[in-house]
Amino acid sequence: MKNFKIYILFLSLIIFATTLSASETAVDGIYYNFNKTNFTAKVTYKGAEDDWMYDFTGEEQYVGILNVPETVVFEGTTYTVIGFDNDALIGSKLLEILVIPATVTEFGTGVFTSCNSLHTIYIDENNPTFFMYNRVMYKRNPLSLFFVPRAISGSIELYNGITTIPSSAFQYRNVTEVIIPESVIEIKDAAFNSCSYLTSVTIGDNVTSIGRDAFSYCSSLQEIEIPSSVKIIDQLAFSSCNNLTEVTLNNGLETIGSYAFSYCSSLSSITLPSSLTLIENKAFYLCGSLKTVVNNSNLNIQIGSETNGYVAYYATELIENTLDIESVDVQHAIDTYCTKEHIVVSNARNKTIRIYNVSGKCVYSSNSNSQTEQIPIFKTGVYTIRVGNFSKKLIITR
Repeated sequence: MKNFKIYILFLSLIIFATTLSASETAVDGIYYNFNKTNFTAKVTYKGAEDDWMYDFTGEEQYVGILNVPETVVFEGTTYTVIGFDNDALIGSKLLEILVIPATVTEFGTGVFTSCNSLHTIYIDENNPTFFMYNRVMYKRNPLSLFFVPRAISGSIELYNGITTIPSSAFQYRNVTEVIIPESVIEIKDAAFNSCSYLTSVTIGDNVTSIGRDAFSYCSSLQEIEIPSSVKIIDQLAFSSCNNLTEVTLNNGLETIGSYAFSYCSSLSSITLPSSLTLIENKAFYLCGSLKTVVNNSNLNIQIGSETNGYVAYYATELIENTLDIESVDVQHAIDTYCTKEHIVVSNARNKTIRIYNVSGKCVYSSNSNSQTEQIPIFKTGVYTIRVGNFSKKLIITR
């Protein structure tokens, strides 16, 4: 009985390995699985005799340019090439360019696994299922982002019409700039994780959620503006963006998830919008440079506290409710603090004057030695001026 069980197990392993092995039928250097019933063919990978995973680690299966034909002749019969089998290009680490005909409408899972050099895909314009736009592969129905080549680089503007950026879509890609269109409503988990060359991101005004790890480890990203449509920034969304210095959180944001901005060691200031109701555990953990917090929310923010996600744990300055402070029309000089040319601060002797922009970044800082300080006026915008413990909102309209 024991030997019988061993035999069954051995037979099962043989069947399993046989199932995973691909056809070794090659025509003009491309391996296919042929369906002799409907005369169709799919591109596949070359199975190895001793190890079905050989081609996963090999580099020589498909190299340089792979030009897939619409039809292929095998043993005198013509077959239409309709797709790619599961793992069809697996381990083709030296494949750079892929040409897809109009007849290919099916892709199995894991087709592009380890295609680390693939930077360009060409798809016949008559293909009814897939198309390319700005070097990114899309599916027509339903309209969606399908695949981003692993070696893509530079600036990418996504197709206006897609509603979601899929999980891990750009993970580890070498893109430097991404423009997310107005049609997108969701950025899913790890969508741009570990894009270490990414310096600029424009998020469309209809995005409502930014997923877990969406932009984590984007080490070259220096600033980001979250539009007012975003309700939630999920866990770890911008974690370990260690060069991120400026974050603009617009009114509309409700939740900042756990560790969302953790380990952002260059972030120096943050303004919490009035709509914010929850900052989850350690959202700003180990943000050691975060010294200034402007709190326009109803959250109880306290300097040195671990509560509210450590947002003010490292802070030396906390400015509360700047949105409720009186406004000043600089253009018409209706307040003694302002003229057309200057922001005038009275009773400022021996006090530190700081001015912050709407994102909470300090744009002016000076220790005054005179009773009246004249500061050259800034460009149009909303600012907060702080003199000692006194704060005032400035709206510059000139």
